[in-house]
Amino acid sequence: MQQLVKLYEQNRPLIEKFILSTLTRLNFEETSLATYKKLHETFPSLELMYECDKDLVQISANLGEDFEEIEHIGRKRDYLIEEKELSRRYFISDPYISSATGNLCITVIYKHNDGYLFLDFSLRSLLERFHMIEANTRFRKLSRFAYFLIGGGLLLFGFFVAIYGLVSFVVYLFSEVKMDLEVFFKPVIALTLGLAVFDLGKTIYEQEVLPRTQNISDGFNPKSLITFMASIMIALLIEALLIVFKISINDYHDLPYAAVLIIAIALLLFVFGRFVQMKQAKEENLNG
Repeated sequence: MQQLVKLYEQNRPLIEKFILSTLTRLNFEETSLATYKKLHETFPSLELMYECDKDLVQISANLGEDFEEIEHIGRKRDYLIEEKELSRRYFISDPYISSATGNLCITVIYKHNDGYLFLDFSLRSLLERFHMIEANTRFRKLSRFAYFLIGGGLLLFGFFVAIYGLVSFVVYLFSEVKMDLEVFFKPVIALTLGLAVFDLGKTIYEQEVLPRTQNISDGFNPKSLITFMASIMIALLIEALLIVFKISINDYHDLPYAAVLIIAIALLLFVFGRFVQMKQAKEENLNG
């Protein structure tokens, strides 16, 4: 949603010029469904139309593509425009969530007869018309379905890996297997990996499948990557510690292999720490 507003603000002069220049070429006398259909042919992004008197009291029904709502007649609409703007021939509001449609929209307030004509435009549809965002709804639905399968699979896999870690530890406790460090470390590794995979699946589900993502992605979210990488590195550190203990107990000749693993993890930690540092510096610059 934030990205939609950002794209609109970047291209606001172009979009406003298109809407206003087109409106001035259209001739219509009355506010009716026929007028709405005529405007909708020119503006497919038009969601709602109604008329107010000079005091900004609604005097016509809400007119849409397949509805006409008369219960809104008599409502005051002065919250959409400041008094100092009433002298202008037209006014275009900032983006907001429409109470009638629930979509992100802008309202064009246009002087008409002795009052004002209110036209609500879907912001997403406007941006699609100017090819500023992807308008292929079939592809978007296919992508959401793919993310649904992948994210759901990761959620299930992470859940079952965590359950496996817990069950295996309980089985070890009630079996005759000799208790050693590996018995304790393996369930911890399974739980950590399960947490990492589950969190990755949850992030995919939240960003790409849930209804709020029908608008547009807000861009790359480093939080999910940081959480996933932290879980993976914790699992690797635990595994390296387990290997060092096993080698120190059994055979010191294999210790260089454990050292190589620890060096690789240390390098990964250094890169990860540098990434987090750069992210924090960027956020401080934006906030400053």
